Amino acid sequence: MKYKDKYFSIMGDSISTLYGYNPLGFDSFYKYEMCGLSGVKNYEDTWWGRVINALGGRLLVNNSWSGTLVVKHPLCRIPSYACSDERTSGLAENGISPDVIMIYMGTNDAGWEVELVGGDGDIACFGNAYRLMLEKIKRNYPDAEIWCFTLCGREGRDGGYMKDYCGVIRECVKEYGCKLIDLYGQSRVYETVDGLHPDAEGMKTIAELVLGQIK
Repeated sequence: MKYKDKYFSIMGDSISTLYGYNPLGFDSFYKYEMCGLSGVKNYEDTWWGRVINALGGRLLVNNSWSGTLVVKHPLCRIPSYACSDERTSGLAENGISPDVIMIYMGTNDAGWEVELVGGDGDIACFGNAYRLMLEKIKRNYPDAEIWCFTLCGREGRDGGYMKDYCGVIRECVKEYGCKLIDLYGQSRVYETVDGLHPDAEGMKTIAELVLGQIK
């Protein structure tokens, strides 16, 4: 019962969106006809809704924005990138700070094949941007427990292109004292509606993988 009545906030991309639950102006993948096609229609159908409910927690803010990256990509709509001041300061609401922050980001960075490492201060590379995101979040919410997710894939199924990004996430978790939710390499890969975005069964699979590591 450690997480009963605790407040959860989410930093995510399209996989964690649901129309009506993301901030005004944020794009959602799961909306209108896509909700019907995927079966992801309600809070209880999402991976995060399932996790929060199973732990007895409460949703505070779902700061997920479809299509976004961790890095400041030239084509990324400012301030949609996850290491921005706007995203990293948008996880509290009405004077309430989150007890737990779940960060499931990086799929779009891997898809765009952004550089993994770069010069100091270069937030167009994944490693620098992920570290900056964590620095800002820890500074803004010093009492929050931070869970960092690796990407849900497996060599042989995704060509291994996600592997190096997951390696960077694991390094950052160690450096910043966060909790690792290691989805990459699991025997189960979630079911999708389009080859990438989980359908209702896929959301259930992700939630079960997360809860298995938390419990």
